[in-house]
Amino acid sequence: MFDGNVPSLIAAGVIVLTGMIAVALINNGYLSRMLKRRGKGVSVAGLAERMDKIEDGFVPDLGDVLSRIDGKLDAMGEQMSKMDRRLNHVDKSALMGVIYNGDVHVIDRLRAFVHYLKLGGNGTVLDYAYEELVKPNRREWTRALDESRMLPRCNKYDERTAEIGRRLRGSGP
Repeated sequence: MFDGNVPSLIAAGVIVLTGMIAVALINNGYLSRMLKRRGKGVSVAGLAERMDKIEDGFVPDLGDVLSRIDGKLDAMGEQMSKMDRRLNHVDKSALMGVIYNGDVHVIDRLRAFVHYLKLGGNGTVLDYAYEELVKPNRREWTRALDESRMLPRCNKYDERTAEIGRRLRGSGP
């Protein structure tokens, strides 16, 4: 095969010799120690151990990674909760502006009041809206309740609208 082709014979010998040296270095751990000193690797035995664990269904450091992800998700949840509370406050403030604005049509003010209640609003706005909007405009109030399609966010919405209904029945026409 290499008869008379001396350069090919020398190249093959160099390749075989290089391979043998590499295997010897790996087996003696010299290569892994050299890589560790440079901070770029781990021992071959350590890699083999990690591979065995992965093959057995255990991923090294997965618990730490999942814990970090869980912590980040908790922090994001807290931020979202704070943002939701701020937006709820802003929404209620805007709706209060519509409820108190006498230049806005009554049905729109009543719709704003329904949404205000669904966001958890109550207090003096409830008393004002009942006396100034709901009581004198019963039919429009019923219409605003019926056409409201927004899902309630506040668990007291039903209780508050029932209270308004009791007030209406008690006050007469």
